[in-house]
Amino acid sequence: MDRRRVLLVIGHLSGHGLPAATTMGLLRHGVLAYVGVDPLPSIVLTKLAHFVTTSPRDYFATVLCALADVDAHRLTLASAGHMAPLVVHDGEAEFADFRIQPPIGVDPSPRYEEATVAVPAKATVLAFTDGLVERRGEVIDTGLARLKRLATGRRFALDDLLASLAHDLTSEDHQDDTAMVGIQWQS
Repeated sequence: MDRRRVLLVIGHLSGHGLPAATTMGLLRHGVLAYVGVDPLPSIVLTKLAHFVTTSPRDYFATVLCALADVDAHRLTLASAGHMAPLVVHDGEAEFADFRIQPPIGVDPSPRYEEATVAVPAKATVLAFTDGLVERRGEVIDTGLARLKRLATGRRFALDDLLASLAHDLTSEDHQDDTAMVGIQWQS
């Protein structure tokens, strides 16, 4: 991988506690190993899924891989059950439009597909786990709309945007794990 391409990976594992944390660490190391061979998102997800399905398991994982070509303003995406990232630009935001495929650990012989989307100048791409937008008793679309509304309207530096969203979208009574990661183009 060179300095002009960045691979963004985010995921969420079913379950909680030490077993889930240990398994997620194992999956993280798998991703790092597969990226070293070929960073294409569909290949990383396919290899990770084959690794997971070769032994008995009691979990599944959602994983989003997005290979960002900084100079070309492009994202090559593949998703194993994970929500699309939010692309924020010029005071607007849209979720990347591509096909989301089954989570890791569900299909014994998956073939993940990629999609490439253009990223506008000075855009920010936000990937997140479902814990950021899901609320008990609420349709997921309501949480996605809330994220979209809070991420637009003013331009933040990436760290400030992530901190603002974490503050506005999480609370002490919120029990689900939450993670966010982003990429912000400077030109």
